[in-house]
Amino acid sequence: MNSNYIEKIFGKKRDELTLIDLKNYFSSPQEESSVVEFKSGEVEINDIFKEIAAFLNTEGGLLIIGSPRETKQNVGKNIIKICEGELTFSNFKNKDWLYQKIASNIVPAPTDLKIEEFLTENGNVFLIDIPQSLNPPHQCSSDGKYYLRLERDAKPAPHGIIQALFNKRRVPSLSAEIVIKTVKSHQDNIIVSIKNESSIPAEKVSYIIDVYNVEQIKSNYSFKFFEDSLGEKFCFTGHTEQVLVQVINLPIKFDLQHSGKDYLIFVAFWCRDLDFDFKFFTYSPSQKKIVKEATFKQGERLIDELNRLRNLE
Repeated sequence: MNSNYIEKIFGKKRDELTLIDLKNYFSSPQEESSVVEFKSGEVEINDIFKEIAAFLNTEGGLLIIGSPRETKQNVGKNIIKICEGELTFSNFKNKDWLYQKIASNIVPAPTDLKIEEFLTENGNVFLIDIPQSLNPPHQCSSDGKYYLRLERDAKPAPHGIIQALFNKRRVPSLSAEIVIKTVKSHQDNIIVSIKNESSIPAEKVSYIIDVYNVEQIKSNYSFKFFEDSLGEKFCFTGHTEQVLVQVINLPIKFDLQHSGKDYLIFVAFWCRDLDFDFKFFTYSPSQKKIVKEATFKQGERLIDELNRLRNLE
């Protein structure tokens, strides 16, 4: 998820913003908000990690390092904190150094931060544009805590909210499709395609293909014949280091010999961030079409379909 808090706050694109714009911004009193945090140039690096983690775990925001020192003002019965005046420059080396420090001290490491830097003889000013994370919650390695942006502060998050953030994490969505073509009498060509239907990359994909009620399989893949509690089958187990995204499928091709009776192809799949799932297809050579297609999520049981096939014999 991309953010554009710099553009929202300053009315300019990131690459058009200048140090003069920043000085003009602080020429009048500025308050922090739920999406804006000011830090003077003297800030400790560990405080930066805490603020960034809190933005990631909430709605994102903009962190300015090198802002004027904070002062307090009385407004009616309330005391507000404002930043106004001269910038206070940071001694952090540069944005590459800062990004490496952030990536090494927040788990999981944020991936879409945008850091703008202004280098001067007096030191540096950094603007860190932070998106709301697609993979929360993020933890600070320095103290082992999770933080949220609550009103205008980064505060440790209670267990219940952390659990909810874990449940919110987006994961890939794998599925399987199949194409069956008749090569000649009692011989079909099969292409099983494992697909990622989400925009989240799927890494370390593994799969199992079981084929029931056929006589033989010819393939470059090492299908093995054996019998288990569900019956006789040809089986192949594989994996790939290729990262699956929406435009990349994983095809597994093979030819099979059948006796003219319905046969079943079972495809199971999982990856690093996704639990085991499966889909199976029952194909009728006489009708030349798939007569049954079901998934684990639909509550279908493979054994029920295999028993149905046996009763057809």
